[in-house]
Amino acid sequence: MRVKAKVLATKVTPDGLLAKLQFNGKLPSVGSYVSVRWGSKRTLSQNSLYWVYLTWLINDAGLKDQGHFDPQALHDNLKKHFLSTKILSKGVFKALDEGSTTDLNKMEFGEYLTKVDQFIVSFFGIDTSPFWAEHEEFYAS
Repeated sequence: MRVKAKVLATKVTPDGLLAKLQFNGKLPSVGSYVSVRWGSKRTLSQNSLYWVYLTWLINDAGLKDQGHFDPQALHDNLKKHFLSTKILSKGVFKALDEGSTTDLNKMEFGEYLTKVDQFIVSFFGIDTSPFWAEHEEFYAS
């Protein structure tokens, strides 16, 4: 389950760090563990670059020949491969919790894109250097 919370107060005690949270939806039960993230999210320019990259892979780099016709479907496959919590059941990996790139901060998204690029190069044998050279020449600052 995914809910948002606002931090109302924080306190450092001898027993640890305490935070008073106000949730926007259901409350976790007392004693349960919650995963908390904060910090800057991926940027719009990172997001834009990612979608341009996926489109380039399909239209210009030959992934269409590999059966990938849609950037959204490719994105779904990649995030399932890299961001999902998986278990091995009867010799087959099954996704338990599908991750989302929207949960990644700037650094994590950069690492994700690097992993995706390395995977594309090694698994599909696609040379992505022309894409990155064009990006560097025209868009990088």
